[in-house]
Amino acid sequence: MSKAVSDKKVVKTLIDICISEGLREVVISPGSRNAPLTLTFAAHDELECFSIVDERSAGFFALGMAQQTGRPVALVCTSGSALLNYAPAISEAYYQNVPLVVISADRPLEWIDQADGQTIRQLGALDNFVKYSCQLPTSKNASSWHVNRVVSEAFYHCRFKLAGPVHINVPLAEPLYGKTVHAEEKQRQIKQVTSCSSIDDESIKQLSEEWGANDKVLIVAGMLQPNTEFQQILRQLSDMEQVVVLAETTSNINGDHIICGIDKTVSTITEEEVHFFKPSLLITFDGAVVSKMVKTFLRNFPAKGHWHISPVSRHLDTYKQLSTSIEAQPLEFFKQLLPHISEVKSRYRTTWLKRAERSEKHHDEYLVKNGWNDLKAYAHLASHLPKNWQIQWGNSSAIRYAQLFKAFYNNNSYSNRGTSGIDGCVSTAVGASYISEQPSLLIVGDLSFMYDSNGLWNNYLKPNLRIVVINNGGGGIFRFIPGPSDSEELETYFEASHQLNVQPLAEMYGVKYLMANNEETLNETIEQLFAPGDRPIILEIKTPAKENAGVLKSYFKRLKEEL
Repeated sequence: MSKAVSDKKVVKTLIDICISEGLREVVISPGSRNAPLTLTFAAHDELECFSIVDERSAGFFALGMAQQTGRPVALVCTSGSALLNYAPAISEAYYQNVPLVVISADRPLEWIDQADGQTIRQLGALDNFVKYSCQLPTSKNASSWHVNRVVSEAFYHCRFKLAGPVHINVPLAEPLYGKTVHAEEKQRQIKQVTSCSSIDDESIKQLSEEWGANDKVLIVAGMLQPNTEFQQILRQLSDMEQVVVLAETTSNINGDHIICGIDKTVSTITEEEVHFFKPSLLITFDGAVVSKMVKTFLRNFPAKGHWHISPVSRHLDTYKQLSTSIEAQPLEFFKQLLPHISEVKSRYRTTWLKRAERSEKHHDEYLVKNGWNDLKAYAHLASHLPKNWQIQWGNSSAIRYAQLFKAFYNNNSYSNRGTSGIDGCVSTAVGASYISEQPSLLIVGDLSFMYDSNGLWNNYLKPNLRIVVINNGGGGIFRFIPGPSDSEELETYFEASHQLNVQPLAEMYGVKYLMANNEETLNETIEQLFAPGDRPIILEIKTPAKENAGVLKSYFKRLKEEL
């Protein structure tokens, strides 16, 4: 039986094209101007529609879903400032290469800047953070050919090469709630055939010769989607004597010869030792790197050559030494290069591995003697983490502590490191957990959690979602960063010191609440945290605010000591 949809032809055409392009999830925020879009999306059984009131949260919820599936997720909002609330999530999606399709309802063009209600200049409002934007025609007789062309182009930019967000603005005139029976109208689908990303033989020959001329090759892996085949390639490369692979939790890479926990090793390198650790050839690919220490190290002690591999040649020069920009998918490039390269006699890998082993011993010894603080809390979480859980990391302190514990590298990790903001981490985790088959754990600081507590204000919380809030009374990272830590304004304006508890929020949203404030209570609650249940669980871990920075500083000092 056909369902009633909006009687606006441009809306029916738009949504038919979205479905033909493979769209399956639509996150809608309530409003009146977007009523024709809402009515029509909701009428299609092929689509799963979600209702989330807060557009900022809705944007990150959609990001979490698209992050897990790799396919476009649509966001639908009313006119006015609603669209601007998507900006944090859209900027994150842009720099994280996550496919999102923003569809914003708008007033007709003639009413822009005419003091009409809920009206702003929407066209181009997100242009700094989207790969493509367009506006659909407003005429009642709008050409399906025109709509088809611009919407198909939007989906191309959203999905191919480097994926990312796009924006489709839809001016809609009143009346808005008119309906008609949906008549199936087959839309022309523009198929996309992407070009092969293989490198020509001559370039491969030159690159393999350059590789062979270096006995210190350093590969730095930033944020990557989990990929078993790519992990195997990097493990194979790390078995070569001249190759070192540095990985972070968000790289989703590990292996016997891969250095996990960059800061634990890089922080120990003295100026007298730089020659033994600095690379002659640096290789990177897309994906943000968390470690400031490795950025500083590589900028201060540049390699002779730096290859950056990306599906789109962007001349990304994070370390100020780029010599070769390689336009290719990293996996395909290494598969093509591997048959042409071989191991070179070198002590480079051994040097790094020995230092990493020394740091790991100091790490373990320090934790045994260490009292109750953030570091000890993260150590407990790492040692009790079940297999086959995905971890969503909050920004600031949480993602940095994540790098210090090997156990976290055994699980798939995600974080909003495209722009590295604290906004949206709860919403992203909720969206990811909803669509993932894996149980999900969000580990987040108190300010980040409270900033995005609206992420729990929806009907899509799954029972296998777990949230750990490290509550140290404020933004603890500012006690560790030089500058704010020495300022008299630290507690008020940087740290934003507070005495708030998470329990009332958990109760308001119907989430089970646990609390730990020392090792004993954490041991008692951590088993409950990961036990199966019929609703999500929040574990609030309270740690002392002022001790944490001193502990972390003494921790890194300990790592530098000789065995």
